[in-house]
Amino acid sequence: MKNKAFTLFEILLVLLLIGFIIGFSSYFYFNFFKSDFVIKESANFIITILNLARQKALVGEENDNWGVWFVNTTTQDYFYLFKGSTSSLRNRYELPLQVTFLDFSEKIVLFNKISGQTTSTNIKIGLNEDLYKTIKISTSGAIILE
Repeated sequence: MKNKAFTLFEILLVLLLIGFIIGFSSYFYFNFFKSDFVIKESANFIITILNLARQKALVGEENDNWGVWFVNTTTQDYFYLFKGSTSSLRNRYELPLQVTFLDFSEKIVLFNKISGQTTSTNIKIGLNEDLYKTIKISTSGAIILE
């Protein structure tokens, strides 16, 4: 009569293969999760600065319009909070190195004094064309992350 059991070698080989599969898949999953997290946090920070500019414009702080100037460069993208025009820059903020503005080289979002209105625009940020978030700004000044 022949035994119908697995050998220790066969069991260890199967466990080793399962371990490799789990290891590689978790590595790629966590890299994707980390990338998505960085993009989302960057987008939320941009929204915070946009809301700050809009609030300053709504209350007419320093009796002027307020805005945010976005700049896409080959090294590291950044944006400024400014009053009135881009000649009155206040604060510079940089995106993480791996995150970039995807659909423009420069863009200005200017909120009108007292009304808080602006021109409708989208700001697309991400790692590439497949992994990104879009910030939509309506003419009323509402800011939405998609």
